Amino acid sequence: MKKLSKLKDSRGFTLVELLVAVCVMAIAFAGLATMQIACINGNSIASNLTAGMTLAQDKMEELNSLDFNDPELANNNASNDLNLRDAVDDSSVVGDNANSDDGHREEDIDVQGSAGGTYTRIWNIADNVPTTGMKTIAVIVTWTGHKVTVSSVK
Repeated sequence: MKKLSKLKDSRGFTLVELLVAVCVMAIAFAGLATMQIACINGNSIASNLTAGMTLAQDKMEELNSLDFNDPELANNNASNDLNLRDAVDDSSVVGDNANSDDGHREEDIDVQGSAGGTYTRIWNIADNVPTTGMKTIAVIVTWTGHKVTVSSVK
């Protein structure tokens, strides 16, 4: 009889307790999975933003390293000179007038600036903006639903 009473005292988890624990764990893992997906999406957006900004900065450094009277720094869109800020806000204003023929537009480039990517890089040079004897340079990089802009005065 002594052995039988010992068995009654040593109790384990019941089936109900086990099911509750499994449900709590399932809810926790579902929350973690949702967080993981959000982190992956955020990393993807950040990666594209970094690549776009790098493309814009590379072009800006290239243009700023040129001599002030270099033909590459010729004004390609005189109608934007007074509205360069509008052109930066609405890249289509620059994009319509800057095409591959005048050397102020590169389409379908990758992170290294080579062909075969999803980025479009457009740049505009405005003479005598903000004042006489200066040039304002705007570089705009666009990709699926996003845009980064870098501008400088030379």
